[in-house]
Amino acid sequence: MMGHKQLFSLLVLVALPTALVAACGSGGAGGAGAGSASGTGGAGGQAGAGGVGGQAGAGVGGEFVGSGGSGGAGGMGGAPSSSSSGTGGNPLDAGLEDFCMGNGAIPIPGSGECTGDIGKKTFLFAACSCTGFDANNTIQTDSFSSIDPNKPLAGGSIGVNGNYSAQAAASIKGALLVKGSMNTTNQHDVVQDMQCGGNATISHVASAQSNATIGGVVNSSNKELTIQGKLFTPIADNTAKVNALGGSVVGPVDIETPCNCDDPVDVAGIVQAFGGTNDNDENDVAPDVLVSTPSMPTEITLPCGRYFLTGIKSNSTVTVHLTGRTVLAIDGDIAVAGKLTIDLTDTAELDLFVKGNVALTNQAAIGAITRPAATRVYIGGTQVALAGAFVLGANLYMPNAALQASNALEIFGAVFAKSIATAHQFKVHYDEAIITIDGCQPPGSACTDCHDCVNPTPACGPGGQCGPCSTDKDCCPPLVCTPNGTCVLPPPK
Repeated sequence: MMGHKQLFSLLVLVALPTALVAACGSGGAGGAGAGSASGTGGAGGQAGAGGVGGQAGAGVGGEFVGSGGSGGAGGMGGAPSSSSSGTGGNPLDAGLEDFCMGNGAIPIPGSGECTGDIGKKTFLFAACSCTGFDANNTIQTDSFSSIDPNKPLAGGSIGVNGNYSAQAAASIKGALLVKGSMNTTNQHDVVQDMQCGGNATISHVASAQSNATIGGVVNSSNKELTIQGKLFTPIADNTAKVNALGGSVVGPVDIETPCNCDDPVDVAGIVQAFGGTNDNDENDVAPDVLVSTPSMPTEITLPCGRYFLTGIKSNSTVTVHLTGRTVLAIDGDIAVAGKLTIDLTDTAELDLFVKGNVALTNQAAIGAITRPAATRVYIGGTQVALAGAFVLGANLYMPNAALQASNALEIFGAVFAKSIATAHQFKVHYDEAIITIDGCQPPGSACTDCHDCVNPTPACGPGGQCGPCSTDKDCCPPLVCTPNGTCVLPPPK
């Protein structure tokens, strides 16, 4: 699969028609219809119905697409079902009416990719930083599943490509994967694996409830770190500086880079794609509807559709109600001095792509805290300001901008940022349903690493083709490999 940077290199060669032209899986002799069936009919490609390995298609919004079973080779969550019927397979889209009737993948115009493919590859951690993570107050992460609230979980991982510093108490229910060094000066608890590529300075009681891997020197005056599992380290002296209840293994260690920052999502290209193919005219929505009256309160209700907007700018309040599956492609900035609200009905979902910067200087509420997987926000700009009270029920991607939280920040979903620095309490409740949202990537796609692949073929094999995983190392961190060759979040401890 080509990287995100190349995804839209050919978009401007031709003018796209109103109907989306992306086709993921050419289908075989599957019957007519929308392809959201239960796994007994359908034929190959992504047009076949049924999930894989029992991980069938929990769609967002409480709607299930595909029910496992023995049907065709549909990907995670079953087949895209936003098209009208046809005899030669199931084209991804045949217009607004069929798009809104469907429950499956949301295609990106002019490409073979869907928004779900991007979401499930991007948001693997509760918090991911491309550089450093500096917390001057408490950290708390945990996880839940918006499609199975009773499922026992122990997730909410943190990934840091640089250095990690926690100056106050931390409770991380998932893994802590740090490529650089780490420094903890207060009580610190990690439930899943703890990995540190550099030196680890532990100045207060700390616990790693699973295994710990430390590539550098352990700085600890009185064995403050207790490891319930094993310690893996290349430095023999480290074994005397921790309490490794499962023993120690001295030898070379391999610390993976947790966050995929080298192949960023082409937010500008995706916005451009929806600029040529959208439902503005069909739903009578002007591109400047949210910038035309900046001094007046604005409140609009958008029906299901894909919308291209020039920006969201106001000195007053802006309220956007979404009633169905929605794409908002913003060809500019979001700058709102009053309160910004973007809310969803129980069956709505949102992919929000912002080409420019975001400045929210007052209160803001985006998404639904009971269904964070239903909202994915991608920001391409270098400036993101969240100065007021901020309620996020969504997955936030901002690889070019620093997340600097001057107030207490509680996120239901996930955050992926260039860097993370917090002055007050930082909480993230990770919705594990994000890794099972509907995509359209067919099995066996071309790849350069695991970040190019999704279930049911999540590992990038030696031949540059996505296939089943064999070991945990085949999966992108923090995922682990199951016996049936899929990559999943680690089970609860």
